[in-house]
Amino acid sequence: MKKQEELSRDGRYEYEAGYEDKDECEDKYGDRFEKYLNGGLGPEKCAEIEEDIERFQVLMNHLDQTLDQELYEKEDEDAAEQDGLKKEEELGRKISKAIGRKFRVYMIAAAAAAVCLLPAFLAGLSPLLDGIFYNPNRSVEIANEEKESAVVTNPFCTSMMVYMELFCGDKGFADIDMWPEGYGRYSIDVQTQIDGEITSHMLELVRNHLYRRDLSWNRSDFPGNAFTYKYGENSCSLEPSEAKKKLQDVPELMKIRAAVSFDKLKDMEELSEFVERHDTYYLYCPVETEGYRFWGFSPDKRGYELTESYDHEKYPYLDISQDREDLTLGDVYEKHVESMIRYLLDQEDFLEIFESSMPGGKNILNTYEYQSALEYIQKHGVKSYGTVVYATKQELLHMLEDPDVDGVYMLDGKMDLR
Repeated sequence: MKKQEELSRDGRYEYEAGYEDKDECEDKYGDRFEKYLNGGLGPEKCAEIEEDIERFQVLMNHLDQTLDQELYEKEDEDAAEQDGLKKEEELGRKISKAIGRKFRVYMIAAAAAAVCLLPAFLAGLSPLLDGIFYNPNRSVEIANEEKESAVVTNPFCTSMMVYMELFCGDKGFADIDMWPEGYGRYSIDVQTQIDGEITSHMLELVRNHLYRRDLSWNRSDFPGNAFTYKYGENSCSLEPSEAKKKLQDVPELMKIRAAVSFDKLKDMEELSEFVERHDTYYLYCPVETEGYRFWGFSPDKRGYELTESYDHEKYPYLDISQDREDLTLGDVYEKHVESMIRYLLDQEDFLEIFESSMPGGKNILNTYEYQSALEYIQKHGVKSYGTVVYATKQELLHMLEDPDVDGVYMLDGKMDLR
């Protein structure tokens, strides 16, 4: 079968052209014609079908002209040779036969016309429905005047990558796969990964409504009170001394996913200093907003390469791996978080698909939450109250010795046997 268009890990399209085996093509003409209509037939077979359609049109035109002439000739002959009721009855029978043949020809011609016009009709219908329903497969071309080149990218993948990093970076976003299931309907596989282990989160987009089997796919894996900030004694985080005792019996080869709490809010310069002091795998850094859920970012680059897929002046460091120039790491973190929020605010059609999961319901976009978060960090700065790490036992113990660490919540872990 012809392989579906798939998105590469850098967010660009890769096209793979593969067609049926020879044995698969040696089937009935009706099956080949059905594959032609569905776009699943190879170029040579498509050309054969189109030649057949052209021959059929020529034949229909010929039959149409021939039967017209035959009908009139019969009328003239019968009028000259016959008279009375007998002549009229004979003429009526012949005319009826001619009209019947004519009607059958018209029916066949109509069916042929429908077959010929159907691909063009569907081609015209596709952009029409794309204007009505959100199309995650839509691609855009972004020109780079300096390099005199252009990049074809997918806005949905860029938006989803930003969305996943902002709200659940501790899952470790990796990739997206999509399959069209009909007009306005798509199956979407959002893939997350930690230490190379891929987890799929299957979604279904049906006429602007995003349905999910996994209700926690776009949420942090950590409970809301995993960090001591705001919750204090009600946090499920362990004090450093208690956490060290529990880690004593943990095997040396164990890698642990843990939420590390800071003793106070840290600005991005202080956060960058902490990251440089402790060399480990950082998944997520939640930042302070007035929102009801986790807002944050991933201090380590993961997912698609986006540096050529957005306006650097409008959204500086939307991709955290963009050239730093003369900025400090802390400055990059701050610009990165602000750009992510502003970028999503500008993707209204993307945000609308999250607003309703009711079949046939109306999507009412509410951007207040995003606008409020943006105004908060612009006023107070981007400040973090902890970090999520995927660390070895020794790396975690070293962090617990840091006076800036107020507690730790250990979610899960696995043996690293590599």
